[in-house]
Amino acid sequence: MSDKIPNTAAFITNSKEDGQFVTVGEAPYTNPSDDQLLIKSIAYAVNPTDWKHVEYGFSQKGAIAGSDVSGVVEFVGANVEGFSKGDFVSSFLHGNTKPDRGAFEKFVVIDPQVTIKYPKKFPVDALKVGEYPAGEIKSFEGAASVTLGLATVGLSFAGNMKISPLKSGNSDKYILIWGGATATGILAIQIAKHIYGLNVVTTASPKNHEFLKSIGADHTINYRDEDVITRLNKFDFSYAFDIVASKETFQQVIDATKNSKHVKVDNLLFLGEKDVSIGDRSGELEFVPPTLAYVAVGYKLDAYGHTWLIDDDTSKRYKEFWFELLPNFINDLKHAKLKVLKPGFESANEAIDLLKHDKVSAEKVVFRS
Repeated sequence: MSDKIPNTAAFITNSKEDGQFVTVGEAPYTNPSDDQLLIKSIAYAVNPTDWKHVEYGFSQKGAIAGSDVSGVVEFVGANVEGFSKGDFVSSFLHGNTKPDRGAFEKFVVIDPQVTIKYPKKFPVDALKVGEYPAGEIKSFEGAASVTLGLATVGLSFAGNMKISPLKSGNSDKYILIWGGATATGILAIQIAKHIYGLNVVTTASPKNHEFLKSIGADHTINYRDEDVITRLNKFDFSYAFDIVASKETFQQVIDATKNSKHVKVDNLLFLGEKDVSIGDRSGELEFVPPTLAYVAVGYKLDAYGHTWLIDDDTSKRYKEFWFELLPNFINDLKHAKLKVLKPGFESANEAIDLLKHDKVSAEKVVFRS
């Protein structure tokens, strides 16, 4: 790669003021290792973790922003199998923390364990600014919107909850997905139903019920209903996943599963037994290790005041999901609604403001460089 080609990027300012999340400039090139890929990026998606890194003091000024990216493979490391130069891919990484690597840059180093290769080529032309319905992945914008969510779901389902990959053995098992209309919830419903063969119960606003049933939800319940917990208590859940991830919603998940014979529970806020009231239960409640998608890459990670490292057994189950199960379904997978912003890394500022202030619902905010 010629060093005459500018590697533009969006750098974190560490400002918490609206519209001041990133500034745009030239970034250093990072050379991939023999175990990595290099892509020329095309589209980007914004995630809550991007603004939360700044809000909660996990970022440093000058770090390259962003976690979700799609693009075209430029270089394949000597030890990497299954990828070739020119492949259309999407990936995610732990951005917002380093000055030499993040998703919102023109040339991005990525890891195979969190990268999806698409069997079909997309149109190179960008989607016009505006809103697009949920649908199959047919654009770089759509591809950019799913990777972090899919890795999160895969690590939770396959790695931490140890759901059997044999669909025939899951036909009588139920999973509760709290927050089905979130971008990750939409992916979780499809994975639970179509890859694992589970019976899916989810909470969401009534306006989203018809769509969620169309992608695999068997039962949809309004989380605002006064009797939501009573209605959920009628199910014998084997698994429960809190995607909204607050202390309040995790407590609701615990309460909703009190009649389940044996239920494994997971959430995305590192909450555990000490954070909830267990109450009277008729069965066994199992708290699985908290899901942090960044560890799926396989190397040690210092984040959120802890050192994280995926163990070999969990890594094996996750890789089976990522490399063997997911590719068979990727052509049928539907992404959430897309809100496409104007091209340019400056759009990260607008995108962050939309997420931070809850101005988008059940959609992913995406843009191009």
